[in-house]
Amino acid sequence: MHKLTKHLSYARAHTRALFLTALMSGSALVSPVRANDAVKRAAEIEARMTLDERIAMVNGTWPVPWVTRTPDNPQPEDAIPAAGYVPGVKRLNIPPLFETDASLGVTNPSDVRPGDHATALPSALSTAASFNPKLAYDGGAMIASEARAKGFNVLLSGGVNLARDPRNGRNFEYFGEDVWLSALMAGEAIRGAQSQKIIATIKHFAVNDSETNRDWSNSVIDEKAMRETDLLAFQIAIERGKPL
Repeated sequence: MHKLTKHLSYARAHTRALFLTALMSGSALVSPVRANDAVKRAAEIEARMTLDERIAMVNGTWPVPWVTRTPDNPQPEDAIPAAGYVPGVKRLNIPPLFETDASLGVTNPSDVRPGDHATALPSALSTAASFNPKLAYDGGAMIASEARAKGFNVLLSGGVNLARDPRNGRNFEYFGEDVWLSALMAGEAIRGAQSQKIIATIKHFAVNDSETNRDWSNSVIDEKAMRETDLLAFQIAIERGKPL
């Protein structure tokens, strides 16, 4: 049990260091030397963090007016009203994460930022219908450049869920039902976004093909089928895009 605890402790520290590495490097497209420097910096900084600071970095909030606030969950003063906010550690020069939704453009939910507009792209299904990966790359780069100009450093993009049900309310964010085409396009969108020195993600959980009742619906699929479809799309997109 002592050895297991030691290994788990190392794994958690390594995970936190990788998370900090993403912040320090600023892009997946960095040289091995710079990447190694970022890993070293991240490990050194993580070792100086308190337990509370570590816990804070794996929590976040939706910094919009309609979220109920309590003394334990106040509205962060420096947050941009958008899809998410994770506090940084000022004393260690770790920046906060300012997150925005943006598969098709930088969103402004319910006009929470009055007058803040952005370029809107056609649906991802339309982009996929072009069979042109460069369009996906250029679209990701354009959205990320606008997000960065607005003060965001995380783009919640890279939608690679397969279109299994035509009633899914998020099909417009995805690239269709074909595994290879979806993975290729999502990977390029991620690469394009991170070319603008912004962190990109991949989403929205494998086999999540229903927006209605999405918090509790049950997706029944065996492992072989899942590895040949949804998980394969995620794997290829991750290998190609390297989302931070």
